[in-house]
Amino acid sequence: MGQKTVDNAIQFYQQVLRHAAWGTLMVDAVGRIAFADAMAARMLKLSEIELIGQPIHRFLPDVSFVPVQMSSYCEALLQADNGRSCPVLLSIKPMAAAPAGYKLVSMMNLTDMTQINDALFHTQRLAGVGTLTASVAHELTNPLSIITATCSNLIHEVNNENVDAETLLHYIRMIEHSAWRSARIVEVLRHYTHDNGLNTAVTNLNMIIEDALTLIRPQFLKEHKVKIETDLDPNLKSIVCDHNRLTQVLINLLANARDAMQPQGGVIHIRSWAIQTDPLYTNGKGQVEGDKFAFSVRDNGPGVPPSIMSQIFEPFFTT
Repeated sequence: MGQKTVDNAIQFYQQVLRHAAWGTLMVDAVGRIAFADAMAARMLKLSEIELIGQPIHRFLPDVSFVPVQMSSYCEALLQADNGRSCPVLLSIKPMAAAPAGYKLVSMMNLTDMTQINDALFHTQRLAGVGTLTASVAHELTNPLSIITATCSNLIHEVNNENVDAETLLHYIRMIEHSAWRSARIVEVLRHYTHDNGLNTAVTNLNMIIEDALTLIRPQFLKEHKVKIETDLDPNLKSIVCDHNRLTQVLINLLANARDAMQPQGGVIHIRSWAIQTDPLYTNGKGQVEGDKFAFSVRDNGPGVPPSIMSQIFEPFFTT
């Protein structure tokens, strides 16, 4: 291979790196930057030459570069030279074809991605409303039909002067129960579609699960032949979270499980439970952690194909 061919290849790869969305750094065994591409320089607000020899911890102070703690991808806060910080998706990998201890650090700015994800999250929720319309309509039809029929019976009894206090009270209780049921369905749907950003409050994990099931259980069974079973711990303590967003997460998991079992249908099992932790346990930052709670969604579909099993937790992977 001639020198001109080598130079052309180098220029080609430099051009690719210059226009890539990921910033790339090469870090030596003592944690100093040995190479920086143009994107990394833009992210760190220094020139490529100025970055050479800089300690990596100056820009990523909270990231461990110990090999046993390195993972494929993680999120971190990048500190630029101008004092500003931004969230980044980070990949740290050993370099096989470099001196011992060298690592390749790849970074992607998540600032715009976070805004896109927030918009996508809201869009998915609105799209979910369309999916839930048939289920909600069905759920509202039942109590409204009961109210209508009960009122007709009550009018008939009054016209025939056959109504007594006990019968009247029975009819009133039927109407009240159906009205509250309708109001509950409308309230769950209203909360589901309403978004004012992150809104944390004290709630209960089982209540979130029941809210999701109120919206989708009838539709899943009637239209998709999917039965939903629950095993919910009745003794769960209250938690602080965003009720609406956790409901969205659960509905997305249920929708994925439903789709995985089509067209034959199947069974989805939802479980909630408490994870007891030692009250003296700390998270490494001096903050004491208390009880934890979890839920799981399990279906009896075919599962994830082995060919893509290793990819499903990679960023932006989709089938």
